[in-house]
Amino acid sequence: MQQYLSLKDHVYNYISDKIREGSLKADEKINEKIIMEDLNISRTPVREALIQLATEGYLENIPRKGFIVKPVDTEKSKEIYALLGALDAFAAELAFDFITEEDTRRMEALSKQMVVAIDTYDFKAYYKLQTDFHDVYIHKCQNEELINTMSLLRKKFIRQTYNDEDVEKMKDILYHTNKEHIEIARLFKEASYEKVSKFLKYTHWNVSYAAYDSV
Repeated sequence: MQQYLSLKDHVYNYISDKIREGSLKADEKINEKIIMEDLNISRTPVREALIQLATEGYLENIPRKGFIVKPVDTEKSKEIYALLGALDAFAAELAFDFITEEDTRRMEALSKQMVVAIDTYDFKAYYKLQTDFHDVYIHKCQNEELINTMSLLRKKFIRQTYNDEDVEKMKDILYHTNKEHIEIARLFKEASYEKVSKFLKYTHWNVSYAAYDSV
């Protein structure tokens, strides 16, 4: 069943996507008028979305200046990585009894699609595919609060675009990361549940990667 999105939700997704894709940069002021014109909506849902984004840490509301994109520095990214590693491992543990052969085949297929996305420098597609990959087991964990918390954390900082100086380095990093996706799928397929939990927590979400997701 498709979830109904309110106008506020549409604005929320619009702004958060702009942040992740790099259209809105750290310390940049949010232009409410442009959002209203782009989405053809009134000011009320825009303000509601901005307030929610500020509450969740995306934005900062500065008196007499308005809402600006809140930067996520390397130290903050490391904190988020550590949290995601622990929560992702926990989600995998909860999902163990519900993972099927179809699920592991889907993870394998998604990892192959990620190679194509990396090859073609389509980092936005890669972001979507790796989210879908992790969602295969996260959505089987039977814990809605955990699912929602992880979704919020992942949205906070993971970039989809990189400047010209970063792209070749990012290709190498994403190829390496995708090898980890392949290993995660293999461990699920072999029902190596303790190993996949440790792998997610200590390898896949290693804080050394955090610098590349600072914005």
